[in-house]
Amino acid sequence: MKTISFYLPQFHAIPENDSWWGKGFTEWTNVKKASALFPGHRQPQVPSTLGYYDLNSDVTRMAQAELAKSHGIDAFCYYHYWFEGKQLLEMPVNKMLKNKAIDMPFCICWANETWSRAWDGQEKEILMEQKYSDDDDVNHAKHLCEIFSDSRYLKIEGKPLFVIYRVANLPNPKHFVDALKAEAQKCGFEDVLIMAVRNFASNVPDEMLSQWGIHDIIDFEPNPEEFPKRSLVGKGWRWMQRQWNALARKVGLPQVNSILRVPYNKVAENAIALYKDFSDSHYPTVFPNWDNSPRRKAATIIQNDNPQDFEKWVKTATKLLQKRPEQKQLLFVNAWNEWAESAHLEPDAATGAGFLEAFKRGIGK
Repeated sequence: MKTISFYLPQFHAIPENDSWWGKGFTEWTNVKKASALFPGHRQPQVPSTLGYYDLNSDVTRMAQAELAKSHGIDAFCYYHYWFEGKQLLEMPVNKMLKNKAIDMPFCICWANETWSRAWDGQEKEILMEQKYSDDDDVNHAKHLCEIFSDSRYLKIEGKPLFVIYRVANLPNPKHFVDALKAEAQKCGFEDVLIMAVRNFASNVPDEMLSQWGIHDIIDFEPNPEEFPKRSLVGKGWRWMQRQWNALARKVGLPQVNSILRVPYNKVAENAIALYKDFSDSHYPTVFPNWDNSPRRKAATIIQNDNPQDFEKWVKTATKLLQKRPEQKQLLFVNAWNEWAESAHLEPDAATGAGFLEAFKRGIGK
């Protein structure tokens, strides 16, 4: 079985973020300014073992790799940001490609979304628009194949594994898929294992994916469609809070925190209930915690104070995968270092390496 953890590269300053958010902005900026919103709310998240690192450091990236491998993570899946040839946050991958001493398998997830201020709960303002064209499909494919050629790139039966986060956003998905596979064959690969993320915002039917040449799906968690049903009163109250915040932003009044709290074990239970319907080409994702209040006023909080509950979910997903052929035994984790969403396996001050150790036990290592 292969375990693959999503990896956020936004822990180093770039000129674009300096311009949009202020000099020196990184993901740590949001993490440090977080505060507890109710008794027992575990904010702010404070890193322990690796500290408030900067991904410019080879030492940091080496330490991440060693920590991950020693706890059963087989590969990192780096988020990749490509805008008609312009890349953002590409430095960690580029430096890793040059430093062969970092012996950590990896793959790429194309996070093909437009960047805007909406993710920060502010008025929607386009910062970097995601555009597409047939020519760009080919140029992008050529760039990706250069990365695929690295000996550490994760390959399943010789096929480089590549993830598309919002495949339905592509105006012509089949053209991109065909272009990528054609370029890969020119580079000596028989094929590319292309996976589509499936969640509330990208739920394309299997038949349509197949027409585009995609036959593998990642069940990305947390997925709001699988949350416990809320009362009409609860839904109405949160709707009013969001309406107030929209007005408050326009006129300069204080915004309120609109919090949706969801029991972690119920989310895990609902996700596991879907496993019986998974084909061998449908892969589960597990997560230790979720809390995006450092990023958003309208926050979703799925706080898990018990690493053993995470371990149970990992163990159940592992048992599912072990029934499959070896090449179909892929478990995804959200995430290695999504600190502003509290979805991180990296140790923190409150729980230490508790969730890392729980993951290791859950996969049976």
